[in-house]
Amino acid sequence: MSGLPLGPGARARDEARTALYVHVPFCAVPCPYCHFSKDALSRAAVERYLAGMECEAARRAPLAQDTAFTSVFFGGGTPSALAPWAFARLWDTITRHFAIAKGAEITLEANPETVKSGLLDAWAAAGVNRLSMGVQSFVPEELARLGRIHDEHRPAEAFALARAHGFQRLSLDLMFGYPGHTLEHWHHTVAVARTLAPEHVSAYGFIPEAGTPLGDAIARGETSVVSPELEAAMHAHVDEALRADGLALYETSNWSRPQAESRHNLTYWLRRDHLAIGPSAHGLWRGVRRANAYATHDWATRLERGEDPAVDVEQETPASRADETVMLALRLGSGLVLADLEPVARQELLTRYTSAFEAGVAAGRLERTPEGWRVPPSHVFVADDTLAWLAVRARPLVQEVAA
Repeated sequence: MSGLPLGPGARARDEARTALYVHVPFCAVPCPYCHFSKDALSRAAVERYLAGMECEAARRAPLAQDTAFTSVFFGGGTPSALAPWAFARLWDTITRHFAIAKGAEITLEANPETVKSGLLDAWAAAGVNRLSMGVQSFVPEELARLGRIHDEHRPAEAFALARAHGFQRLSLDLMFGYPGHTLEHWHHTVAVARTLAPEHVSAYGFIPEAGTPLGDAIARGETSVVSPELEAAMHAHVDEALRADGLALYETSNWSRPQAESRHNLTYWLRRDHLAIGPSAHGLWRGVRRANAYATHDWATRLERGEDPAVDVEQETPASRADETVMLALRLGSGLVLADLEPVARQELLTRYTSAFEAGVAAGRLERTPEGWRVPPSHVFVADDTLAWLAVRARPLVQEVAA
């Protein structure tokens, strides 16, 4: 399957237009590697969260009054930890305040142990048509080390149950390169993952995060991540294995079957408008980036006081727009496609980066394509190194010089 096209495909790019991200902060048990905003699950906490979401949705709705979102993504935390009644209320809040396009992709992140018939019925009734299941590993001792509360058999049971309830787009999240990880165990995890026949797989290299138990243990020297060479070998293995099953790499850490790319994440990578609500949610809407208060309590308190939950609001500049476009697009398998950009943004990018791109091609760091530029497939795992190399060679724009 080495001849699989490098995605994302034209249809997926066209359908990834505007995205709505909904953060659900609750977890039954926090994972020791996770730095996302999360909170203990209780009836009182859920009630306060739902009230806050009603307030924020009402506040943000005027921004999107002329928009029908092409994707909605419930992320966390563990969105599947919400009881059916709570999810139904949350979905009602969303649909009362925002227009959702016909045929939109509606994704919900779920942990395998939470996938049950009652919840599947509630999700399907709301229009959820894509599940993203966090599995990370199929090795018992690794699951324990990573704080996962499902065993190695539960993901297969959850997949089968979801299929029985009519879900046709299932995604699997895996992780590699964390302390103690071995190539032998990774081969086993990838082999078991393939038996589930997912439409989409995300496989992320572990990144130690300050303030998490595992990240802090690494900082103290009590444990360490695997070598860069081993991490690269792990990425190469999962790429080869998934390609054999017909899943093509379309972003550095993501593989899919034809037409099964994540429309929601593509909206981010193509740097299109995405509105985000909930604690810690980050969005880019009409040239303005907003970052909400991280902790659920702080986010809810601001809303209860009638304040904006965003603690950081930043207007983009031509330079930041060009830099972010390059950073995101060159992680895609097909690379930077100039036709994806509006004329003004395209010209800004070419002014800032054409000479850097030419140098990158000459140095073997980039390839010219009929549509633009891409990182060579053999270098995709170290794309960040090329991005840094290009950044130092970018030209200042007129607006920067004037400033």
